[in-house]
Amino acid sequence: MSRRRRLSMAALVALALVTAAAVAGIALRAGERESARSERMREARLLLKNAMAPGRIDKIGDGEADRSGLDTPASEDYDNRAFPNATIDFAQTQNAIKDARKILKHTGTRFPQPWEAVGPDTLNVDTLGTQTFGPPTQWSGRVTAFAVDPKCTTSACRVYVGAAGGGVWRSNNVLSPNPNWQQVSDNGIPTNAIGSLYVDPTDPTGRTIYAGTGEGNGSSDSEAGLGLYKSTNAGESWSLVPGSESVAKDRAISAIVVDPANSSHILIGTTVARHGLSSKSGGRFTPPGAPLIGLYESKDGGASFALTLNRPQDPVDPTSANGGDFYRGGVSHIEYDPASPTTFYASMFGYGLFRSTDNGASFDQIYTDTLSATDLLSVRYEFAAAKLPSGKTRIYLGVGNQSDAAGTPTSILSEVYRVDDARQAGLTNAGWTKLSSSVNGTPGFGAYNFCQTQCSYDMFVASPAGRPDEVVLGGSMNYPELPPYGGADRSNGRAVVMSTDAGVNWTDMTGDARHASEGILFHDEDMHPDQHVIGFVPTNPDVFFVGSDGGMIRTSGQWANDSADCANRGLSGNNLIDCQAWLSKVPTRLITLNAGLNTLQFQSLYADPSNPLTRAFGGTQDNGTLAYTGSATWLLPVTGDGGDAGIDTANPDIWFHTYTNDFVDVNFHGPAPASWDWIGDPIFFAPEADAFYSPMTQDPVRGGQIFAGLAHVWRTQDSGGDPAFLDAHCNTTGVFGTSDKLFTGECGDWVPLGGTAGAVDAGNLIAGPSSDKGGSYVVAIARALDASTMWVGTRRGRIFVSQNASASNPADVTYTRIDTPAQPRRYPSGISVDTTDPNHAIVSFSGYDAYTPTTPGHVFDVHFNPGTGTATWTDISHDLGDQPVLDVALDAATGDIYASTDFGVDRLAAGTTTWIPAADGLPPVAVYDLTLTPGGKKTTDRVLYAATHGRGAYRIHLPKVK
Repeated sequence: MSRRRRLSMAALVALALVTAAAVAGIALRAGERESARSERMREARLLLKNAMAPGRIDKIGDGEADRSGLDTPASEDYDNRAFPNATIDFAQTQNAIKDARKILKHTGTRFPQPWEAVGPDTLNVDTLGTQTFGPPTQWSGRVTAFAVDPKCTTSACRVYVGAAGGGVWRSNNVLSPNPNWQQVSDNGIPTNAIGSLYVDPTDPTGRTIYAGTGEGNGSSDSEAGLGLYKSTNAGESWSLVPGSESVAKDRAISAIVVDPANSSHILIGTTVARHGLSSKSGGRFTPPGAPLIGLYESKDGGASFALTLNRPQDPVDPTSANGGDFYRGGVSHIEYDPASPTTFYASMFGYGLFRSTDNGASFDQIYTDTLSATDLLSVRYEFAAAKLPSGKTRIYLGVGNQSDAAGTPTSILSEVYRVDDARQAGLTNAGWTKLSSSVNGTPGFGAYNFCQTQCSYDMFVASPAGRPDEVVLGGSMNYPELPPYGGADRSNGRAVVMSTDAGVNWTDMTGDARHASEGILFHDEDMHPDQHVIGFVPTNPDVFFVGSDGGMIRTSGQWANDSADCANRGLSGNNLIDCQAWLSKVPTRLITLNAGLNTLQFQSLYADPSNPLTRAFGGTQDNGTLAYTGSATWLLPVTGDGGDAGIDTANPDIWFHTYTNDFVDVNFHGPAPASWDWIGDPIFFAPEADAFYSPMTQDPVRGGQIFAGLAHVWRTQDSGGDPAFLDAHCNTTGVFGTSDKLFTGECGDWVPLGGTAGAVDAGNLIAGPSSDKGGSYVVAIARALDASTMWVGTRRGRIFVSQNASASNPADVTYTRIDTPAQPRRYPSGISVDTTDPNHAIVSFSGYDAYTPTTPGHVFDVHFNPGTGTATWTDISHDLGDQPVLDVALDAATGDIYASTDFGVDRLAAGTTTWIPAADGLPPVAVYDLTLTPGGKKTTDRVLYAATHGRGAYRIHLPKVK
């Protein structure tokens, strides 16, 4: 499920209109505010006319592809780290890496027990967590690269998986009923962002494999990498290919090939990516000094690389909202001709398909782009080469969708072409045959618009060796063709389609033919949306693997004619013709491969203080909010994306979760999938800005009280409203209970604190000029363990304390601002309030000291004096180095302080000035959230959770105290 697929584009535009004024600190007049509210209601009702619930609205909008300056989690995160600069220089990142490695060498007493991985080793997805309301299934994190050992057979098969934030994984028995997975990149690859994998065809053992770091999938959080890495022992250890760093730093390596006749001849294709060290460290700006993207060649085994093919690409405009550079000139795929050892092909964003017949000495263009001249993004091209019995080479070419100069998709959608003699002299566009058709009811319609409006993010074209008439396309889900959404249910989603007659007719691989009793609106296994990679079993290509935003799945290798099911879908005319054609050959079974593939990307994690070892709830990118009940197998109970979550202090049966922004559901029956109620109406229609993933904080003392951050802090004191009303009218599923009040303004009772929504008043914490750290929105909310003290941080570095956050009249809530110009004008990434003193907290800042040299510091010990309304700030960063700190946690019982970074979790023991790793056993991964429970009913309840962005959740037990 797409993390950018939140609302329709029209709804996003409406949201942008109402939030822009709040960001600028301008109060909306009453009439304007009501007009904006009315527009949001109109859009909501339009989206809900087919009974779509909040968790499903996020699937029908503009897609994953990064198109504009609209906030995304990655662009926000990059901006937060770079601020007050527009970009992050690679040298700054290198210094951060060095500082993190120094800490590993610091001496000090580490915890005797290592970090404990708590999963999800397996994520069970409930029917109501699937995109189709289909049978329960299993998911893992986003897969960006895949490679099959060339010696793989149906009886023994080794494969490699590259994850967006989880590194490289290997299975030696992937075709077994219960395949095992092993993470293999921690030993040598210092980033978890993987963009490509390639098994060296010149190694007869199949044990030499290359990993290209940096993700080139074209989303705003496709993180830039650190070069090309090589393993000669099937992934057990890795080393940097030395010449690659200088040409691939700050970029993604999207393609790798090794000359099948010369192992020293290596080709890599680089594309635009966002800079950083984990899946969210990338962002909308490309750092200055990044190398040109294009096709690079090494003739000396990787000791050096030279740029051998490139074309003009977008320059970076640091004064723009997003840098202005997109994908033009990036090389998405490279293949050697299967019938000519000196010929290879390379596809390039915005330009088309290139050919070299002299092994890279020269190139000619055999398909020339005609769509990208005024396209902000530029069109993506993908292809597959196949050897024909005649000895000629066939190529299938996918041409992505077009956008206009503003990045908005046009009416020109993705198409597929074929040529049957790719080596012919003088080949031009005229020599290609178009296989797709925009005419509904025709055979080619099955391949039309296969990657929707997000081809720059999810698109592949593949043809298995030895089967030149077979081609498989992967793209994005056609949601209107699925049961829970508006439109004719004429397919199983068409996220993956296949042709076995050279592209004439197409069938839908996205769903299987099991017709299980499980499921509500759909009764077959269905692939996760957003397809990225594919691989075939060499000895039986009917068995193929697909990697997506939801992990790995494979076909059974057997097919069924399921067209009879079309009669049960209420279809007629061309829609019936389509359905009968597309379902005439589908997999008998789709088999998920995600058990044990621990690559989920947590955004946040909440542990129940009264039962922290067996009850937690955490939001993830792409894969919803996950419930933990003590097992490494977690549950996804509700569809949509996952942000902040919480469990009520007084009633452990009341849970809440957010999708994105402050869009929130509550459940008065634990995490039961059928009983989630939408309570977000007041926030949804509020004329205030909020973050893509906004803070929403469960009060640790008062039951029913939850706080949310926009321009004001917002509050509910009864978990969103009357349970009976919400259960009766605001159910999010659209299936259980009734949903007649969704987006009417009646679901939820949130109110702004200290003022009026949209107004510039005492409760508006972001009003004022940028020079005074004004603008943006609230990003951190922390309640103390007393009755009413609350600490708040805004995106540009303001810190406030309220001593009456629980006041019965929300207008009476007041704040004292405690930051001064002496503190960094950077993003406050964490606030941890002392459990024994509500006026004492640890505050962390992201970004780099190098960008605020007169106000350095990443971790501060802050004491607030209510009598004077001022605070004492002490910089305790010490030897932490200049690396962004992502969160902090204070253990008041011992005085120890924990800080998470892009590389793990460090600890400052009480009374010391040396930061050390908190414990052994945590992989080198970004930790975006720390959750410390100071102690519940048992002494063992003192625990610290680390929510990683690509490797699941970890925890350590804190020292026992009297």
